[in-house]
Amino acid sequence: MATTSLQAVSATGAFVRRPAVFRNAVSSAAGAQYPAASGRYVLYVSYACPWASRCLAFIRLKGLEDAIPVVIVDPIWVRTRPNDENDKHRGWAIPEGADIVFGKRLVRDVYDAATPADVEPTKVYSVPVLIDSVSKTIVNNESSEIIRFFNTEFNAFAKFPEVDLYPEPLRAAIDDFNTSIYGAINDGVYRCGFAQSQAAYDEAMNALFKRLEELDAVLATRRWLVEGSKAPTETDIRLFVTLIRFDEVYVVHFKTNRKNLREFPNLHGWLSDLYQYHDGALKPTVNMDHIKRHYYGSHETLNPYGIIPHGSDSLGQLVRLQHGRDKIFSA
Repeated sequence: MATTSLQAVSATGAFVRRPAVFRNAVSSAAGAQYPAASGRYVLYVSYACPWASRCLAFIRLKGLEDAIPVVIVDPIWVRTRPNDENDKHRGWAIPEGADIVFGKRLVRDVYDAATPADVEPTKVYSVPVLIDSVSKTIVNNESSEIIRFFNTEFNAFAKFPEVDLYPEPLRAAIDDFNTSIYGAINDGVYRCGFAQSQAAYDEAMNALFKRLEELDAVLATRRWLVEGSKAPTETDIRLFVTLIRFDEVYVVHFKTNRKNLREFPNLHGWLSDLYQYHDGALKPTVNMDHIKRHYYGSHETLNPYGIIPHGSDSLGQLVRLQHGRDKIFSA
């Protein structure tokens, strides 16, 4: 999730995301440094963050709710060092009593407590972050890796171990699709919203809507994004978490207002299909009130008065939409 500490700007005024720092792996293999175990790893997330929401989606679809404890942070950033005039950082706060590992009230303090002594302290305090409650260290804060741990390494504790969101025969296609949507769409909306020049904004907007038009055409011919997939894959989840926020937040807040998502008939139907999939398994991962309060209430440079627009009830539309895609594309 982009925060003030995650944001850098190029010489041309383009938003540049800084990479995740902690990249250790949880493994079910014997002798692993971080062995898969139920209840051992704690995930810190915000409902607002699409990257964190990927992880919540995998927990739900795999049935790992009992195996992966989750700490939900507050939606609106706060000054993390309010008594230090020279430290202007604003970041995630944790509700009192919610941090079951350290008892902290700030994600920044969790990072400080969980960074190993031989690792240089970070200045980026992002979510999601996966903490090992045994060694009390950070394992990983890169969502694209965390979701794959959840997909394969915790099957012994999953209610639905048969669910495979990264199946072997489709992995090359999934990887290619992920690359094609990340820069243009997942990160692209941020490149629109945080652009500091007209040229950088125009470039990001054109790439964003070019790819959305392409995907709308793809979804006219198949139910899920990756050709040959009989169920949602990792790629569907990675796109879902961005597009679920599109009309309510990005169109207004990030100025991605060339078209609303509901004006793309196949993308909107696909989004509704996935939102309703398996009796609405993903619905608990989407808290629109939390999402809107974060974006509109935390990005002071974009919305200095913190006014939260009423919105278009996009989730209500998705619940009611009779998309029929399960019947149109049934095998």
